[in-house]
Amino acid sequence: MQAYSETPGFESNALSLYTLQLSIDIDPTRRPNCFTFPSLLKACVSTFGLVRPIQEIHSQITKLGTYSDVYVGTTLIDSYSKCGGIQFAQNVFEEMPVKNVVSWNSMVSGLAKCGEMDSAKKMFDEMPDKNLVSWTSLISGYAQNGYLVETLDVFDKMGAAGVKPNEITMVSVLSACANLGALEIGRKIHSFMKDNDCDMDLYVGSALIDMYSKCGMVGDALDVFKNMPSKNVVTCSAMIVGLALNGRAVEAINIFEEMRVDGIMPVDITFVGVLCACSHAGLVEKGKFYFGSMTQEYSIVPKLHHYTCMVDLLGRAGHLDQAYQFIKKMPIKPDVVVWGALLTICRTHLEFKLGAYAACRILELEHQHSGALVFLSYAYAKVEDWDGMEWVRRKMGRLRTKRAPGKSWIDLNNVVHQFFAGDKSHPQSERIYAKLDELAVLLELEGYTPSVDTAFCEVEEEEKEQYLNIHSEKLAIAFGLINTPEGTLIRIVKNLRVCDDCHSSIKLISKIVGRDIILRDSNRFHHFSGGICSCHDYW
Repeated sequence: MQAYSETPGFESNALSLYTLQLSIDIDPTRRPNCFTFPSLLKACVSTFGLVRPIQEIHSQITKLGTYSDVYVGTTLIDSYSKCGGIQFAQNVFEEMPVKNVVSWNSMVSGLAKCGEMDSAKKMFDEMPDKNLVSWTSLISGYAQNGYLVETLDVFDKMGAAGVKPNEITMVSVLSACANLGALEIGRKIHSFMKDNDCDMDLYVGSALIDMYSKCGMVGDALDVFKNMPSKNVVTCSAMIVGLALNGRAVEAINIFEEMRVDGIMPVDITFVGVLCACSHAGLVEKGKFYFGSMTQEYSIVPKLHHYTCMVDLLGRAGHLDQAYQFIKKMPIKPDVVVWGALLTICRTHLEFKLGAYAACRILELEHQHSGALVFLSYAYAKVEDWDGMEWVRRKMGRLRTKRAPGKSWIDLNNVVHQFFAGDKSHPQSERIYAKLDELAVLLELEGYTPSVDTAFCEVEEEEKEQYLNIHSEKLAIAFGLINTPEGTLIRIVKNLRVCDDCHSSIKLISKIVGRDIILRDSNRFHHFSGGICSCHDYW
């Protein structure tokens, strides 16, 4: 039974054998026992992935008196969790007469996989004994569910408890570091690996490449990539995407060509990186060629994110009509993200008619999409369509739509400081705003004038200028300037696309203060140095 159930493709044979076993009147000593059910449950999960078959086996376990076995109970918990029956798993756990650390770990892991992190943390805190798996289960759960700060906090406590991480732990924490821009913690993990002679396997290596790339340290990512003993499509794709996001398109494409020569077959995400690189560098013809090669050379069917890259590629280069025609000819229905790419392009190029059309298509798919409604309001105001503008206002009021707040964060001394536009909650707010006032005077001397057209809000011009001056990325930069030594690199992460005004002013700030500034927005990286941005204003 066990050999059948744990051999890929033989799960159904295990279930058939069990059914046959029940139908034959055999010696009681040869009836299903505690060794039978764990394998059978695993076969059930692989074959059906549903709660009901697990319940049927559960009833057999109870009937045959094997319920008290800790291994059977733990496998039941794990099986219910994997099939989405977390409440049934909890019931089993509570009824188990004997529990061991594996049972507790299965429950924590199951709750985490189902997104119930509060319950998982409570269960973890109540554990009488904890081991590496316990800590890793909670850390992985936080990372996979987007609780990035909590991921790093638990990892810190794990170190304080004297528990050394394994590869799974490190991948989860590096993922959180990547998404938060927490470079110093990521560096500590890398140093730990070096000091303890940890093997640089493909997954940890790829996670390190992703972390360094998403922290804007693409040179460090390249060092990891070049020093890896072996490479596969995951590591190559991570490096291609990292280079593309940091504006190093030629290097990204070179790695793609090298992996093709080495016989490493690209996958979906590889082409996302390649198309993204072409888009950020304005390589329209190359992008068209690579998009065509997906199906013609590799039999990869393009997905929505590939179409989004192509719309961005064409529109960024100013070919707005081509981008629109491309969407019209898509063999699959465009989603909010595809139309959103067109809307962003129209906003950049101040193309209000096509932008309004894209916004309307978005609203058909997502009625409360704040970005589309804000753009429509702005577009109607520009063409003096007051009826249309009033319609948008009423719709936003009726739906109580609020635009997603812009927020930026900076990692300083292993502490992540977060700012919202106009935020005054930080303990250093008075000094931060004083620094902004100082920068405003210096910017004016450099000839800077606010780009009020980028402020999509219905207020007077003077108010728009004031609003632009307190965008979250400017607050984060001011905080960085007053808390780090002169000449120190400043790294900022922003949840939305940086606006034109902030982009222009940060270029000048980098020149005025003599600092390199790296800003990662929702779209790409901007490396500011000496008044110049790595994107060369093509973004």
